[in-house]
Amino acid sequence: MYPEILIINGSPRKNKNCFKITNEVNSALIENAISCKIFNIYDMDIEYCTACGFCDKTGYCRIKDDMTPMYEMFNKAKGVIVISPVHFDCISAKVKTVVDRTQAIYASKYILNKSSIDRDKKRIGMYIAVGGSTPYPSQFMGGQTVMDFFFKSVNNKLMYNLHLNNTDKETYEENTEFRNKLQNNLDSYIKDIKELD
Repeated sequence: MYPEILIINGSPRKNKNCFKITNEVNSALIENAISCKIFNIYDMDIEYCTACGFCDKTGYCRIKDDMTPMYEMFNKAKGVIVISPVHFDCISAKVKTVVDRTQAIYASKYILNKSSIDRDKKRIGMYIAVGGSTPYPSQFMGGQTVMDFFFKSVNNKLMYNLHLNNTDKETYEENTEFRNKLQNNLDSYIKDIKELD
């Protein structure tokens, strides 16, 4: 049985902000009887996309690794939640690797017109970006642009975007305002997911 929600933790740091947010999201879904699976992608064997062109001809990736079963999970899921630290105004390198590997889905849809993912199925996405720095205008712009493309690729309507900054000085656990915001968004997300049934 496939999980309803895929939770992608894009941070290599254990027991830090992204890790704790991931567990918070996971707990909220489980408490509401929504099946989910956490992907701690820094612990997974996921190779870089090499732009070899194989998927442009077949709609599938030639690389066989821990990403391979995720393609069908994206198809079967009701939603995807990505939690990523901000690295140079963008997502982490490993999240970008996952994004790049969804070129196989993108190619099946837009190049071959033989989609490997059900394009009629409604799915809902959430993106949570965690930045250590104090706020500045471009802090989340790069990551948001990439994630907009990612959620389009995996056929999720990206309805929820949360940006947390200044975690170098105030951790996620200490930031009551953001924790309340996350909880409110999760409540709405869970409601939306249940309405997909």
